[in-house]
Amino acid sequence: MKLNVKNETSQLKVVVLGRAESNGPNPTLDETFDAKSYETVLNNDFPKEENLVNEMTEFELVLKKYEVEVLRPSLIENVNQVFSRDVGFVIEDEFFVSNIIPDRAQETAAYLDIKEKFKGNKITYLPENIYVEGGDVLLYNDYIFVGTYNQPDFKNYKTGRTNIEFVEFIKAKFPNKKVLNFDLKKHDTNP
Repeated sequence: MKLNVKNETSQLKVVVLGRAESNGPNPTLDETFDAKSYETVLNNDFPKEENLVNEMTEFELVLKKYEVEVLRPSLIENVNQVFSRDVGFVIEDEFFVSNIIPDRAQETAAYLDIKEKFKGNKITYLPENIYVEGGDVLLYNDYIFVGTYNQPDFKNYKTGRTNIEFVEFIKAKFPNKKVLNFDLKKHDTNP
């Protein structure tokens, strides 16, 4: 498979779609990864697995209707695998493996088969001090938009997922692109 992602608006040909089955029990407040999840647990309305599975199934059917090849990560029992882009993402012909928060590290094993399909392309494993989740990165031709958390207390927040070091890394990697950083407001419990 040849990777070629330049923007988020071109015709989609292949996509990695996460999984919703076997998410495990609803998290406790301490086990949530983000403020919105914290709020849903607090309000006792965390998404039900059967609803998530139905939504993913319907989404996959729509994608296939438009002849999009859908790749799925391997199932890891009792692990939330809904957000596939966070684990890795593509810029042009290069796949970037995210350094994600330790609470989500076990998700990466589910993508080994998919990474096999990327052989022959550039695959980049980021240095330990560079944090990114793919959902914080958006492409638009000559632009790369990156949502970060630039405050000194970065490591204190589970929601601080992408740091300014990633922005500097991407600027050096793609010197011909305009990399725009947006400092996001982050909090673990207040959405």
